[in-house]
Amino acid sequence: MTTYIIRRLFTAIFVLLSIAFFTIALFFGASKDPARAMCGKPCAPDTLAKVRAYMQTDHGIVWQYIEFVKGLFVGRSYGSGSQAVHCAAPCFGYSFPNQSDVTTLIVERLPVTLSLTIGAAILCLVVGLGLGALSAIRKGGVLDRFSTGFAMLGLSVPTFLVGLLVVQFFGFTLNMLPYSGFVPLSENPSEWLWHLIGPWMVLSFILAAGYIRVTRTQLLGELSSEHLVAMTARGAAPSRINAHALRGVMIPVVAMFALDVAALLGGSVIAERVFSLHGLGDLLLSGVNESDLSLVVGVTLFSAFLIIIGNLVADLLMPLLDPRIRRA
Repeated sequence: MTTYIIRRLFTAIFVLLSIAFFTIALFFGASKDPARAMCGKPCAPDTLAKVRAYMQTDHGIVWQYIEFVKGLFVGRSYGSGSQAVHCAAPCFGYSFPNQSDVTTLIVERLPVTLSLTIGAAILCLVVGLGLGALSAIRKGGVLDRFSTGFAMLGLSVPTFLVGLLVVQFFGFTLNMLPYSGFVPLSENPSEWLWHLIGPWMVLSFILAAGYIRVTRTQLLGELSSEHLVAMTARGAAPSRINAHALRGVMIPVVAMFALDVAALLGGSVIAERVFSLHGLGDLLLSGVNESDLSLVVGVTLFSAFLIIIGNLVADLLMPLLDPRIRRA
């Protein structure tokens, strides 16, 4: 088990470093020069060279990558003298348009994204597991047809359309839910909950569809397995048989849940935009609009870091759920 954990940790670190390199190469190597956008128009060649040197974009991809990795552990400084700015570790870069390090910007937006993620993840898991299990147990019945249709609708309808429908129907037509804004939990818990119900409904509707399909398929396979068929023949109670079958369902569900939570923490761009929530997804979009490559790279790598951590947590939970993985 220890060897398995160490191997997975090294794999996660290697993947993260590889993603960092390719992300930096993609944005700083193939995108337009961020120094030119900062320099403005007109921009003399010598001024542009000074801006590039100050922003440290006048170096190659490998140098940028090494400095980025160093900045994660020891911080990073831009410029010199009285105009120098320092980005403390862990430094994901410095956003010159926002005049702030990217780590601070991420931390400021994280409560919004965290609030969005927690509710949406819990709601989609409850709905997905519940409907998927009922669909498998009542195969061919009304609940099965309803769950299957619900899943197909959730998989086929785009997030922005669901968001706009929720805003139009619950926000404008019925005037039941606020259609924009965010209230911090520390200021007013009831308003925090009230403002997040709409985004939670949208994200959980989209995500629950996958859990319904996986739970139904896995549970049907488990219920038809030889050992559960034998338990049924021996007269075991249905609740006991279903409990055994659900253990086999949890492995793919845990893997999916860990990745979905990590992806949501990385920023739900469309949901945040529809409901005017200023989370990490909105921060990423603002970086794209302002050609702020440091911000785009920092948020992208932070999101990748969360996904890798989520994948790692799922990998470490697998041996606990399935003894066969632990023995292998």
